[in-house]
Amino acid sequence: MTLSERGAFGIRGWAGSLRLWMTLLVIVHCVGLAGVVFLDAQLILNLTVVNLLFTALVVLGFGHPDNAWRWALTAYITYAVEVVGVQTGFPFGEYTYGVRLGPPLYDTPPMIGVLWLLTLMGSLYWADRWAPDLPGQDRGVLRAAIAASLMVAFDVVLEPVAIRTEFWSWAGDRIPLRNYASWWVIAFALAWAWRKADTFRTNRAAGLLLIVQTAFFIGLSLLPWKS
Repeated sequence: MTLSERGAFGIRGWAGSLRLWMTLLVIVHCVGLAGVVFLDAQLILNLTVVNLLFTALVVLGFGHPDNAWRWALTAYITYAVEVVGVQTGFPFGEYTYGVRLGPPLYDTPPMIGVLWLLTLMGSLYWADRWAPDLPGQDRGVLRAAIAASLMVAFDVVLEPVAIRTEFWSWAGDRIPLRNYASWWVIAFALAWAWRKADTFRTNRAAGLLLIVQTAFFIGLSLLPWKS
């Protein structure tokens, strides 16, 4: 068991096993996608905040408590950047949030910081798999660049669905290129800052979640919705 796999919420035995909770992450997203396609898309999408809270509890449940301040700081920084973005149009462009990500504060739902945090953790997990440190060689900058690129790729997949689901909307219905550039710069800075934080890089639940969420949003883009 690695440092990051301490048992969700302190639970020991089968109920706290990483495999069980990772399986639940997959099941929840499969059920959600099936619900959008075959049941009622609006009903399922209205549960977005519940799903985000569940996934956050699972991922952070397998993180080391020593990193709790890093989780909070990451969520706060990214939420603050989003507040500035909504109020001023900098750095992402002009956009507004809908109601599906939860109640807003300063016209911005705090849950967006949670989404940033989970995506960063998942991206850092895969970056660490692909570019681990070598003897006498710190590859933190390369890992940060890989993580930032993965986050931008995730945003490319997410944006069309986010607009359709009314997570947020862009002025003129056009996604500016500066949005993606800003995502990369901010993600790189955070990934580099936390390059030595073990459970940001080794949390397998976060790594799986990034894959599952990407597949989920691709599915929402390609499949018909039940209205």
